[in-house]
Amino acid sequence: MEDVTLAFRQLQREQAELLTRVGNAWRGNHADYKLGAIGEDIAHEQRIMQKRLYQLEEQLQAEYKQVQADFERAKEVKTDATH
Repeated sequence: MEDVTLAFRQLQREQAELLTRVGNAWRGNHADYKLGAIGEDIAHEQRIMQKRLYQLEEQLQAEYKQVQADFERAKEVKTDATH
């Protein structure tokens, strides 16, 4: 009877260890899935941010060109006014 009790306890320990391993594997897979989803979200946000930055850069360049053109026109008007 004692041998059966010891074997049963050993079986219970092995079962608990197996359940722990399965649980850890599931959490690991779940964590990998979550990290993958987070990584995709971050990549998406980076693409959106890059697009916004590109648009802002284009806008700034256009405004800079406009300011340069306005400045050149102002210089021409001043030159014409002095002659």
